[in-house]
Amino acid sequence: MRSVYHTSAIFAVLLASTATSVFAADLSPSQPSPRPPVVAYDWSGPYVGIHAGYGWGSENDNQSRYFGGGGPIGGGIIIVGGVNVTNVGSIMADKFNVDGFVGGAHAGYNYQINQFVLGIEGDVDYSNIKGRHIFNGSVGTGSLSLDSKWQASARLRAGYAIDNLLIYATGGIATGSAELSTTGYKLLIIDNNWYLRRIRGSSSEIHIGWTAGAGIEYAFTENWIGRGEVRYTDFGKKAYDTPLGSVKSGWDQTTATLGISYKF
Repeated sequence: MRSVYHTSAIFAVLLASTATSVFAADLSPSQPSPRPPVVAYDWSGPYVGIHAGYGWGSENDNQSRYFGGGGPIGGGIIIVGGVNVTNVGSIMADKFNVDGFVGGAHAGYNYQINQFVLGIEGDVDYSNIKGRHIFNGSVGTGSLSLDSKWQASARLRAGYAIDNLLIYATGGIATGSAELSTTGYKLLIIDNNWYLRRIRGSSSEIHIGWTAGAGIEYAFTENWIGRGEVRYTDFGKKAYDTPLGSVKSGWDQTTATLGISYKF
């Protein structure tokens, strides 16, 4: 009988100890679940997008080589409709401001190495960059205007990524169309008197130059990226046929654009 009591006592002690351990485990604070590791945004991959903004700059040409000093070459008078309109001095159109809307589509590819991002990008834009200037001198009077309707570029990009923020520089080849137009009057000499004949003409050329700039991109989601970019472009000069003769003309511009891209 004593053996039974002894066994029962041992069993009761073990049962009480087990219950106490379970109760204590229930009262202990629960361990937090491990958080998933934070993964930095990956800029690698192809993308396409659209952008729009404003451009401003200046046209440069050599039209003044056709102009002498004030008044007609060799002296004399200028008569229009029997009225003496002889000019005093010359107003040149060798340089004038251009500005307007720029907007289009872009596409490219990025490759990320640690925090450095290298890439290529191309864009094609509709543009409304234009300007005009009055000229008045020894061979005629009127206005010279330049109008660019489309532009494009192929560029390299290099940037530094801070998670989903990318700061980059870009540069490459640029091309654009331009139309140079002349309207006004050309001086003619008839019977030792100078007269003005109405002139109107235009010619178009495709320019090739260079472009460079910088920008910032921010990835709102895994696929959607916003951007802001500023670029300077020099389109170089081309020879244009005008009613006054051949004129070399070109322009440079600065553009500020905002855009959005979709990364695949």
